[in-house]
Amino acid sequence: MNGANIHVIPNDTRDWVVKEEGTDPELGHYPTQADAEAVGLALARKRKSEVVIHGRDGKAHLRKVRRGWFSRLFG
Repeated sequence: MNGANIHVIPNDTRDWVVKEEGTDPELGHYPTQADAEAVGLALARKRKSEVVIHGRDGKAHLRKVRRGWFSRLFG
């Protein structure tokens, strides 16, 4: 992978934060996990990186790998 990973993290105020690994500023706050995941996946696709999705307990529960069209078609 080329870029820094994108993290989807729950926030204390019941929203979800999208953040790039290794940076302090947040890339955005979203009301639902699904909204934050969609933005995270779009950013990862653009930056050629992965999305790491954290649960409410703070642990990484899912890691989505960005795959190109060739890999999606032919495995």
